[in-house]
Parts: sequence; structure tokens; C-alpha cells
Amino acid sequence: MRLITLVKVVPGRMNEGFERLRTLPTQKMPEGVRTCLSWVTYGSYDLVWAWEAPDMRTANQVLQEATKDGLFTMAAQDSAEF
Repeated sequence: MRLITLVKVVPGRMNEGFERLRTLPTQKMPEGVRTCLSWVTYGSYDLVWAWEAPDMRTANQVLQEATKDGLFTMAAQDSAEF
């Protein structure tokens, strides 16, 4: 399953948030979780993270670990598959 997560870094923890972003590709994730793309953004959210998980249970594991920051996650589908 594909997911898009919008992240708001907690005020006062910006450096920690961006350090986590910088090391995202090397962070240990549950089996089957893969980062597709990540962007630092300027606007309502500080980061956009496109990723894949094999199932919702695994995706929830990842999201529970990441709850230090404000998150908004949506399931995503390729427009060709729509």
C-alpha cells in the first residue's frame, strides 16, 4: 500500500525533526516499509513523505513510532490505477 504523510515538526524541535528527515533513508523500518520520496516543504507542513508498507498493520507501527511530530497520513493510489 502507498501512503503520503504530511509532517509538522513540533515547535522548538526543528533541528531534531530535520535530522530525522536527513537520516530517513537509513532508519530501521519494519520489513516491507520503503521510502519512495521525501521533501522539505515551505507552508502548512514541513515535510512530505511518500512511502510504502505491505499492509495497514505495518503502516500503523510506523505511524505510532513517529507520533512525536504532527502527522496527517493519506492512502495513495497511482492515477493510472484509479
